[in-house]
Amino acid sequence: MTQVGPVGSGGEPLTVLWSWRQRLEQGDEKPKEQDTPQRRQSPEPKDSLAQDGPLDGPKEGDQGYLPQLKARLRDSLGDVSGVVRRLSEVPPEQRTVLHTAVAADPAAAERGLAWLLEHFSQPSAVVPALGRIAPAVDALIAARPRQLELFGDALVAAARDTRGEAWTDEDANAWRDAWKFLVGWLRQGAQLHHGETPYWTGTILGHDRRRDDVAVLTVGTDLPYPFRAGQRAIVECHTVPGAWRACWIGDPPAEDHHIEIHVQALPGDKATGALVREGGVGDPIRLHAAEGDFVIEPGRPGSVLIVAEDVHVTPIKALLSELAERGDERVVHLFWGVSTREDLYDLESLREHATRCAHAFVHAVVARGPAHPYTSGSLPQVVVDFGEWTSHDVYLSGSPLAVGVMRNMLLQRNVDPRRIHTVTLEPISAP
Repeated sequence: MTQVGPVGSGGEPLTVLWSWRQRLEQGDEKPKEQDTPQRRQSPEPKDSLAQDGPLDGPKEGDQGYLPQLKARLRDSLGDVSGVVRRLSEVPPEQRTVLHTAVAADPAAAERGLAWLLEHFSQPSAVVPALGRIAPAVDALIAARPRQLELFGDALVAAARDTRGEAWTDEDANAWRDAWKFLVGWLRQGAQLHHGETPYWTGTILGHDRRRDDVAVLTVGTDLPYPFRAGQRAIVECHTVPGAWRACWIGDPPAEDHHIEIHVQALPGDKATGALVREGGVGDPIRLHAAEGDFVIEPGRPGSVLIVAEDVHVTPIKALLSELAERGDERVVHLFWGVSTREDLYDLESLREHATRCAHAFVHAVVARGPAHPYTSGSLPQVVVDFGEWTSHDVYLSGSPLAVGVMRNMLLQRNVDPRRIHTVTLEPISAP
């Protein structure tokens, strides 16, 4: 049964701002506020979360200034929705990664900003929450200079525009100070995960159990998750902490930043078993950076042969979409082999992706039991008996054993080994 979670309204929002509220609701103790009115000058934020010298973050004297700053922010804010709207409407070529996160779900960002303004004087709750997304922020901004500075400037400008003529220099100083505090807290939160592999936090928005051993997850991440068609995500099940599993991504990057991830429960493996049989909408999830370089090379003469085994057909869907988008005119023959007819869990979606291509044909191959209306037989044998493939670029996706058998049979039919490209999935990438 397919489960679909709320997106954008009426449910748990998914942006980075909302993660701060979730942290508080887990029972973090609120800090006692002091009466000292002293104001602390914060250094200008840097673009990398790593920095030399003492970490910026909650320090002695902050608690006296933060309630005053919080009051100034609320007084100077004309309209929360207006601020978010201006941030989300920034042209794509001018956006930072944080702009992109806001634009992906403006309604959730609006709720998150309103909550942040209400709880700005409670850094002991904010810092651990920011620690959840700090590794992903650092990974995203590493190759993009001035990301934090540019978003901070954009935030001040958005607040100014919504305030209008009532805006003052003191208001501008307050918003700049607020951003400096947030960057400092983000850096301190990053230290909670110092030395860890960067990860992206997210939520399962859809959980579609296609087979007893396969589920298709729709995942929304708090920050943009960079990947290319044909890659795999490294996924952690929240009920088995520290168990990271490689899973195929089924679609190319989308504007809504949702990710289609296919998970196969492996015999004796608690992590993949839990994701398939116990996971559901609303569950938290973490992703390491996407891996792999499985691509269909553009601009080559001849046609294309693709052979995929079972769940390893997943990245092919994304690659078919990529072929269609770039207007590739080559003939594509895709053979998908499964054990039984009931295992063709994604055939309709696969065919839909193929119809977008100029000349793509899908051949389903069933190894055991009734096969009608599909082809019956061993996948490698069906492929080599179907036609002559020496003029084709060949792409093989499957388990190491299946890929090896298929490759050897094609070599025996005089297919140039330089035209054969293979990819396998090592499902367990970390203990």
